[in-house]
Amino acid sequence: MGKLFGTNGVRGIFGELLNPHFVYKLSCSIAQYFSSKEIIVGCDTRHTREVIKRAVFAGLSSMGLKFYDSGIAPTPAHQYAVRHYNLDGGIVITASHNPPEYNGIKLLGKNGDEIPHSEEDKVEDIFFNEKYTYSEIPSVCAGKIDSITPYINAIKERVNCEAIAKKNFKIAIDPACGAASLTAPLLAKELKVKAYLINSQPDGYFPSREPEPLRENLKELGELTRRLNLDLAIAFDGDADRAIFIDEKGNVIWGDRSGAILSKHVLAKHGKGTLVVGVSASTLVENVVKELKGDVIWTKVGSVIITEKINELTSKGIFAFGLEENGGFFYTPMHPTRDGCMTLALMLECLAKFNKKLSELDEELPKRWMMKTKVEAKNIDRNVIIEKIAENFSSYRNDRIDGIRVWLNEREWFLVRPSGTEPLIRIFAESDSPESATKILNNMKKMIEDLIKKWA
Repeated sequence: MGKLFGTNGVRGIFGELLNPHFVYKLSCSIAQYFSSKEIIVGCDTRHTREVIKRAVFAGLSSMGLKFYDSGIAPTPAHQYAVRHYNLDGGIVITASHNPPEYNGIKLLGKNGDEIPHSEEDKVEDIFFNEKYTYSEIPSVCAGKIDSITPYINAIKERVNCEAIAKKNFKIAIDPACGAASLTAPLLAKELKVKAYLINSQPDGYFPSREPEPLRENLKELGELTRRLNLDLAIAFDGDADRAIFIDEKGNVIWGDRSGAILSKHVLAKHGKGTLVVGVSASTLVENVVKELKGDVIWTKVGSVIITEKINELTSKGIFAFGLEENGGFFYTPMHPTRDGCMTLALMLECLAKFNKKLSELDEELPKRWMMKTKVEAKNIDRNVIIEKIAENFSSYRNDRIDGIRVWLNEREWFLVRPSGTEPLIRIFAESDSPESATKILNNMKKMIEDLIKKWA
């Protein structure tokens, strides 16, 4: 990876890194990268979307590139639109789960996937060396396209709609005022699921809760689910490529646990397969998949990396799918990328097939507890902190797939890694009880804070 692109595209605070001049120059570089091809430009609900989109349009027009406006929609809808309309790629203006002051640029390739990091390096080379030439005849936007209708139809084609409808499900949907506001209620209606909506008005300031669905900001949704006697609730992140579930009792089912439930369902639907999973997920997913004779491949954290590995396996004729602990689920028959609305449809199909409540499916999983937190790490080389931790735990079994994961014993571990989207160090801990996991987490957080004070 280079100097601009992080784990998922280019992100920054609007007015700082992400100012109109920077976006214009980056868009010229992107247009040079795509050359004479045709792409879409879409966005989520963030309040800075319009000014950034105009800067993107200006850059693409200056280079003479043909482009379409795919409007406001979830990132997965924009991704599907690239394939549906047989285009060559796309730009999505989003900062996903980041706070409202952030925005970003994500690049899509021919099949709608985020382009690999090796291709991002090519864009950076064009950007930093200004290897672009303005067109003698500027282009204009070729028109607007519908990114939502084909997307909803595609999801419906990949699940048993009749089985879902027969269950008369009642659910709650919390889009966090993000892009899922435009698709999740529509999908529920199409699946004949009764939906109660909360935080469903599009608002890029995210006034109701942070666009990151965390346990601490889903308490209201859990209480609503329990009080209304619903079958489940779902909370999306800002651009709706990830989703966290709440069971009928109001309990949050974290992403690796819901992912394990869905993995069982996917393997039942498709037979033997390989799960590709980021290293920050619970080891319970490996236990579940291998028990069903599936294979598991661990990767660095990041949806781009998981998608690359899925595509590699698919090219070899291997059925592969993926998950992340943060609620990202990659259902390959739809596309090899994470997709919150596809995940909702799959979970409803899963409950209908097994005829069980979500809490019952969760109870069947191994009893493992994953906790996570983060530490701000501005103006410091975060890799120095990682290496100091590696020195402190050099006598323990560890892996360096992403940051450092240290096994304290056979069932307890922690992971420390630099965030790829914000100036943070992320910490994960797993144990047999929430108390033990929290203790490990707090110990590591204090250690990292002390190291930052020493080395800042």
